[in-house]
Amino acid sequence: MPALRFTALDPDLVERARSDAAADGRAVAQPTDDERYPVRCCLRRVRGDEGVVLLSARPPSADSPYAAAGPVYLHAARCDGHHAGGGLPEMLHESTLSLRGYDRDHMITGTTIVAAAELEQAAVELLATPPTAYAFVHYAGPGCYACRVELAA
Repeated sequence: MPALRFTALDPDLVERARSDAAADGRAVAQPTDDERYPVRCCLRRVRGDEGVVLLSARPPSADSPYAAAGPVYLHAARCDGHHAGGGLPEMLHESTLSLRGYDRDHMITGTTIVAAAELEQAAVELLATPPTAYAFVHYAGPGCYACRVELAA
């Protein structure tokens, strides 16, 4: 099976989203409890006591009818980010996921909903179907953006 690259939100985009949400009063601090939040800056599930905020961010893509901001959990302060490699990011495990393929013009080429255990195979199949260039992974229930996936070079 071809290798995949999962990409977190860009650190500069994350910092702008944190700053804008804090300035507008739209950043919602999450409780310091044992809940584990899927943070999009490092693609891990972390406890609230690590400092987690819920805010709105737009995944990086060019303008298209599909470009939209949505709710994401982030660390409240800059973290070490996501280091590619190692397969499926931990925050996606045990989730039902929506995979949305896009072409170079950022138009949808295909979609599917899968269990986490099926995501890598489904992504390879979708990304192998022209003209798909990349895909976004979303949590199927709430529809929140999780990460980008593409074939590794």
